[in-house]
Order: sequence, then C-alpha cells, then structure tokens
Amino acid sequence: MSDEAKVAVVACAGMDKALGAVAMLSVFKVTEELRPSETRLIALPPLLAGVAPYSELVTRLPVIVIDGCAERCATKLVAKSGGKIRGRVLVPDCSKKYGLTADSASNVGPDGVKLAEKVAEEVTSTVDRLCRREGC
Repeated sequence: MSDEAKVAVVACAGMDKALGAVAMLSVFKVTEELRPSETRLIALPPLLAGVAPYSELVTRLPVIVIDGCAERCATKLVAKSGGKIRGRVLVPDCSKKYGLTADSASNVGPDGVKLAEKVAEEVTSTVDRLCRREGC
C-alpha cells in the first residue's frame, strides 16, 4: 500500500441503497480521476476486518468520509478505528442541495451520475483544503 497519498477517502459501501451507490461512484471519481496522487481509497470491508494497512492509514492520514445515508456507517467505522476525520459529505444532504437523486443501487441513472459528480467536487474541495494546510 502506497504511502504517497496524503488524504484517505472512505465511502459508504452502498449495500442496496441508491445514495450509497452514489457515494461509491463519487469516491472512485475522486481517487481515480480528480485527485489520484493526493488520495487513497479506503474500503469499508478491510477496515471493518481490521486489515492493518487500512486501519493504520486512517489513524495516520486525515480522512474524508462520504456517507450514503443517515446511518453514517462509514463515519462510525472510521471513528471506531481511531481515524482522524477532517471532512464529511452526507449524500442525502447533497441530493437535497442539488435537487438530484439516484434511480436505484444497481442503476443510479443520469441524475445519480450528476449527483456523484457534485459529491466528488465537494470531496475534491476538501482534499485541496487539507493539502494546502497539511502540505500534500
């Protein structure tokens, strides 16, 4: 696992929820397209299982969490793992803010894709702010 990244990004796992799928799409957009050099995707299953490289990264790096619903599973798991949460995006809040929603977990549809892009923009803004402050 690379130590090059400066910000860990943790997203909701989706679990049959349309806005969870949006959270996953947005985190892939950030970590693979928008800020691949500055971020590291931390998946929930290995974090839940306590896989050392993942749990160590969330305790060492600033973390941005993307929650897909009010349950805030990603936030709770990062906090339980000792993570340093420095930013959070709640997809339902973004859905209301932008007037966009996803069709389903298996097919988010055009508005779901647009919503994922908006969430990714918010996450990217937080990544940039953290990098300016912490020197990415």
